[in-house]
Amino acid sequence: MFRLNMKKKIVLLTLFSVFLLSAMTVPALSPYDWEVGIEVGDTFKYVGTLHSWSGTASFPPEYLEFLQTYNESDWLEYTVTDIEGEIVTFDVTTHWTNGSEPVSAMEENMTSSMFPMVIGANLTEGTEIRAAWTDPYFGIYYAARILNASVMREYFSGTREANVLIYNQDIFGNVFHYEFLWDKETGIRVYFQNSATNAQDQYGNTYSYNATLELIETNEEDWTVIPEYPTVTVMLLAFVAITVSIALYRRKKLRH
Repeated sequence: MFRLNMKKKIVLLTLFSVFLLSAMTVPALSPYDWEVGIEVGDTFKYVGTLHSWSGTASFPPEYLEFLQTYNESDWLEYTVTDIEGEIVTFDVTTHWTNGSEPVSAMEENMTSSMFPMVIGANLTEGTEIRAAWTDPYFGIYYAARILNASVMREYFSGTREANVLIYNQDIFGNVFHYEFLWDKETGIRVYFQNSATNAQDQYGNTYSYNATLELIETNEEDWTVIPEYPTVTVMLLAFVAITVSIALYRRKKLRH
């Protein structure tokens, strides 16, 4: 009985591993002729947040290591170091809560990566960004990814338009929910939400989670995502000082 259980676990582990590795890149069935909206030297800083986690599975589940990164880091900064056709290379700096800041290189094909960090600039609602395809090993079907909507997002520097993609993907009976927002002008990801409920790992252990990654800063000209902390502090102190001054003035006037 022990041998059968172990054999089953090994088979499931192998299938799950091969599947996820093969699913990292979508076959480029039809190339997209897109405008690139970012440049070498552009930087984009994000905060990852693990909003919830529960279950009997070990944390983080295999191939979902980004959950631990979100949970144990203060921020991640992506710096564009090279653009060659549709291939974009980033240096990714992760600022861990322990103060360390390792840097790793990330290369992405903007027209075929599974979870795009960047897509074409100035795309419109209804645009297909990934063609439908079926995994040749496991027969899992991936519907075409089509931009669902265009929304306006408020930033400290003003309003900007973003393209939205929301979908669910069934992987071996586990349903994963994805929400992407990309800045329309640059094509860079500004928001990502990923969740699952009662999913199972390759050993049959269950887990549920909800996590997000959101842009907080960029060196793009005329685009301030949120004001710098010192600026907020100064504004707050100025507001308090003005409020106190008005209160003292009114009190003094009442006494007279």
